Amino acid sequence: MRSKIGKWSGLPSTVLVLGFLAQATIAQASPVVNYSTSGTIDSSGITGTPVISFNSVLNSSFGAPSNFSLGDFQVAALPTGQTATYKDTPFHITYLVNSLDDGSTPNPNETPIQVSGVLNGTVMGGNQSHVVAKFDPITKPNFTTGGFKNTLSITDNPLTLVPSSTNHGQTSAQAFIETTPVPEPTTVALFLTAIAGLGAHRARRRSA
Repeated sequence: MRSKIGKWSGLPSTVLVLGFLAQATIAQASPVVNYSTSGTIDSSGITGTPVISFNSVLNSSFGAPSNFSLGDFQVAALPTGQTATYKDTPFHITYLVNSLDDGSTPNPNETPIQVSGVLNGTVMGGNQSHVVAKFDPITKPNFTTGGFKNTLSITDNPLTLVPSSTNHGQTSAQAFIETTPVPEPTTVALFLTAIAGLGAHRARRRSA
């Protein structure tokens, strides 16, 4: 009869390898993303003086997966009694990943990603805004940056823009990034070796 020690002798190393791979995957799953955005609002569909602009983000960071800001819609004040009406006025926001973790440029880098939509509603004077930003479905929500596959989504859609008398007229366009690490070739090879070793160990047990 084989001893219990002999029966399980091949398992500890395999368990350690699998544990190492699991820890490596968890560590990779939370990259620090440095990013920038740029946004524009078209002039079509506006009646009155345009008062809405977009404040872009320059070199900001967040730990993915996470909510983050694409930038702020800025509503300026109008003189009392004046209005500005927006009718299907297009806007465009571009999201660009600058670097990951150690500051290096990701390779591959499938950004920039463009987010678009339209504005509808009316701004009245300095303290009333009924303008709503409605985002279109993102054309390319899934993309790769370095060793990560990402999914981009808009958090608040539609988004009501506050007047100039609230939060200085700024309304943040919030998005969410979901990240999944892509195993490196050496990690995959190590994983397959561990699985093969476990399979060989079981085969030896069956033949004993």
